[in-house]
Amino acid sequence: MAGNFSQAGIGWDVGMPSGWGTYGTNLAYEFARQQVEPALFMVHEDIKLTPQQLTVLKPALEQSKKWFEVGRRGGETLNFPLLVGLNDGMKFHDFLHGLRGKPFVGVPFFESATIKPDIVESTARTFDLIIAGSSWNAEILAKHGIGNVRSCFQGVDLSLFKPGKKTGRFDDRFVIFSGGKLEYRKGQDLVVAAFKQFHQKHPDSLLVPAWYNPWPQVAKNLGMSPHVAGPPPLKADGFLDVAGWMAANGLPKGSFFEPGMLTNIETPPLLWEADLAVFPNRCEGGTNLVAMECMACGVPVALSRNTGHLDLIRPDNCYSLDMQIPIGAVTGRANLEGWGETFIDELVTAMEKAYTDREDARRRGAAGAAFMQDWGWATQVGRLIEALREFS
Repeated sequence: MAGNFSQAGIGWDVGMPSGWGTYGTNLAYEFARQQVEPALFMVHEDIKLTPQQLTVLKPALEQSKKWFEVGRRGGETLNFPLLVGLNDGMKFHDFLHGLRGKPFVGVPFFESATIKPDIVESTARTFDLIIAGSSWNAEILAKHGIGNVRSCFQGVDLSLFKPGKKTGRFDDRFVIFSGGKLEYRKGQDLVVAAFKQFHQKHPDSLLVPAWYNPWPQVAKNLGMSPHVAGPPPLKADGFLDVAGWMAANGLPKGSFFEPGMLTNIETPPLLWEADLAVFPNRCEGGTNLVAMECMACGVPVALSRNTGHLDLIRPDNCYSLDMQIPIGAVTGRANLEGWGETFIDELVTAMEKAYTDREDARRRGAAGAAFMQDWGWATQVGRLIEALREFS
């Protein structure tokens, strides 16, 4: 029988500069707006909130120290749902010291189609409910015999991410946006290689790479790529030298504009300047927040047809990058099972299509924005609340 609850716990670092942080912030905000008091066990010290979010979340933020102490003591079962984030091995860092909820909910965004049998057994035993962030994740869980799964996708802040007008910030340049933390999985090496070819033919093009990565060590895996000259070096401040890396890989001065770290409020005006956004990502455990935000802004997007992107791709709402080399099968690496490698030529072709047929690109962008209208955070979190009620 479906239950009811007036409170729900979020057991990861809400507000940290990552997809998890964005998810936690919007989840907490929508919980509060939908009469479910969020219990925040970890709040990032530099959390960025809009004035409206701050107003709505003020009571929860004031109570967060209390919940942190509850989590530190651990060893009890709360009388409301508790959500915890699961890593790629379907494990979680138990900083809550054995704290559980009713139900106890695991939230994975895993990036491999392989789950070890002992993990399958322990996951099924530990959690009352698993919330899958993509159909790909849900299908893998079902394949491994885990039945207590519901698909609940992340959302978009439609009050911020919506179609807008160009300001002429980049004059008449053809602007290609690429977003996501810099790493091999996100495929920025493919973007660099494709844009290098495209820019040689179209010198009026400009690449805008929003590739800020607060964990520079993660970007070292770009050394796996045959398309670039190794991973990006570090600057004196310890952060990645993205501009130097692109220049070292043959992108001439003036061919790119690096915006650095962007807040949610700063991002839409930049996206409105874009003529195309490209995401040749090799794998997405979820549905790619940045791609969703671009679509909501009406920017035409090119999406690799693999993993979490499959939930976004519809006929004519994007440029679908269909030719995908199965990396796991090619390399034999189990941790890359399910990943896809986009052909650089197909990515260049998508850029050419958007450049030569601007009207068709605008139609695709408008179709993407219309598609995203059902993906607002209020709608998506409402679906999550219904799933929690089913298991309460």
